[in-house]
Amino acid sequence: MVIITGTSRGIGKAIAENYLSLGELVIGIGRNHTISHPNYSPIICDLNNPESVDRISFPQLNEEPVIFIHNAGILGRVDYFEKLESVELARVMQVNLFAGAAILQRLLNYIPKTRIFKSIFISSGAGKNPIASWAAYCASKAAVDLFCQTIQLEEQQLGREKFHCLSVAPGVVDTDMQVMIRETSADSFSEVERFREYKHSNQLYSPELVAKKLYKLIHETPLEQVIYSLRDIQL
Repeated sequence: MVIITGTSRGIGKAIAENYLSLGELVIGIGRNHTISHPNYSPIICDLNNPESVDRISFPQLNEEPVIFIHNAGILGRVDYFEKLESVELARVMQVNLFAGAAILQRLLNYIPKTRIFKSIFISSGAGKNPIASWAAYCASKAAVDLFCQTIQLEEQQLGREKFHCLSVAPGVVDTDMQVMIRETSADSFSEVERFREYKHSNQLYSPELVAKKLYKLIHETPLEQVIYSLRDIQL
C-alpha cells in the first residue's frame, strides 16, 4: 500500500503512476485527482486546511508494508520576506510540513510497530542553502529535514524496528513550480535567470525520472540515514 499526497500533477502524479504500473495499490490525497486506475483510490483533502487534514480516514490496511510519501508542496509567493503578508509563512509550512506530519502521526498510531513502514517527505536543496525571496519555502524544507531525523530517532526508541523516515531532495524538476519561478520578475527574485537557464539548457529532471530514482532509493537501497538527495541515486 502506497499513500501519496499531491498526485494530481508533477512529481506526485509520476510517483503514483510508477507504483500503479508495478501493480501496487495507491491512495492519493489532495484537492484534485487526475488519475483513473482500478488500483488508485482518491481522498479529497485540502492540505492547506488543518481541519480538512484532520478528517482524513484510511481504509482497512492489510498486512502488507505501508509507504507514505508526503510529496505535496508549495513555493509560496516569491518575493522578499518584508513584502509578504504575515500569513504566507504559515500557509507554506502547513502544506509542506504540518499536513504531512499530521497524516504521519495518524499512521504511526494506526500501523502496528511490527509492520514494515516507510515514510518519505519530499525535501529540497533549498532547505540546506538559503535562496533570497524563498524564505518560507527554505524554512519549511529545512524543517522537514530535522523533523524526519527526529521522528526516526523517536520511533527507534519506541521499538518500531521496521520503520524508516526519509527526507529526500529530488533535485531541480520540470514542474509547474519551475514555470512559476521562471515567470517571476527579477525585482522580486534576483536569481530568476539562473532558473531560466536550467530550462533552456535542459538541466531539469523529468518527474518520471524522479519517480524511478525514488523507487530505487525506497526499495533497492540500504537505508542507513535519513536525509538523501536523488542526485546521488543512479539508475
